[in-house]
Amino acid sequence: MKCNKAILVLMTLVLLCSSGQALRTFSGDTITIDTAIADDIIAAGNMVSINAPVDSAIVVGGTVNINAPVKGDVIAAGGQVYVNANVGGKVVAAGGNVNLGGNIGTNLVALGGQVNILPGNTVERDALIGGSQVVNAGRVNGTITVSANQFNNTGSAGKVNFHKVEDQTEKRADNDMGFNIFSLLAMLGYFILGLILVKYLPGIIQAVDREVRSSTLLKTLLGFVMIIASFIALLLVAVTVVGLPIALISTLLFFAALMLSGTFVSFSLGKWIGERAKIKQGDLVYFVIGFVILNVLCWLPLVGGLISLISMSLGFAALLYAARHLATACQAKTT
Repeated sequence: MKCNKAILVLMTLVLLCSSGQALRTFSGDTITIDTAIADDIIAAGNMVSINAPVDSAIVVGGTVNINAPVKGDVIAAGGQVYVNANVGGKVVAAGGNVNLGGNIGTNLVALGGQVNILPGNTVERDALIGGSQVVNAGRVNGTITVSANQFNNTGSAGKVNFHKVEDQTEKRADNDMGFNIFSLLAMLGYFILGLILVKYLPGIIQAVDREVRSSTLLKTLLGFVMIIASFIALLLVAVTVVGLPIALISTLLFFAALMLSGTFVSFSLGKWIGERAKIKQGDLVYFVIGFVILNVLCWLPLVGGLISLISMSLGFAALLYAARHLATACQAKTT
């Protein structure tokens, strides 16, 4: 949860610094939307309240209030997240407390210290929830999957999957603090590195982005296979005295490519979301949006590990494809 909060702070800071660049983007200390907007919105602030209908919403804030119907999807993150109105699409929410007081048209994905589906509300399809305490007092028409310390199911669901997470906070307090600090520093490093790459090496970013968007499923599968094959090849080369220096250098390059894979996928994800939502923003803002959403998804229980693996495989393959095309182009120019 601490890492998720760090992600939210990063996105809020960047969006506050980039106000005015994007269509239907709102930033400030207190944001109140009282006029209906027939478009998608992005909002970041200490207090964000949507009191009039919008098409879809991506919202980050200390307190987020969705008090009016949303036609499409809602992606919200903050200390307190209140969805008090009906949502036509899906809801993806992360926060210290997440309260769902409206009907959800498709699926629900929620992560928080306390997650509540309030009485009288319906999730039309499935719900995937992770948290410390989860309460379902509404109805989930499909399957509700919960990973939590405590789960109080006074409502109903088509099917219930509950995984109890043991509370070992006291035993792991010191280790968790060190891990969270390291994770925060690593995430901040990736974030800054991504901004630098997008700003000063746009050609490389665009080249990898084209590969990510081309044959995405095939490249994801190939990337997974290539990661395993590369690891085995490095071990085979390292067993010989002559090949050991080559293996060391290749290992450094290999891990560098793996670490950068998420950065490239973050940009492609943010740009794809921007294009779908018809948001005209610069590449830096696209990267920020993709970086935050991808990291939040990777921290989700149960599916987070799979999303991380997919991102790593896709980014690794796309980077290798882009490097090959670049090498071919350079060779063609020299000849």
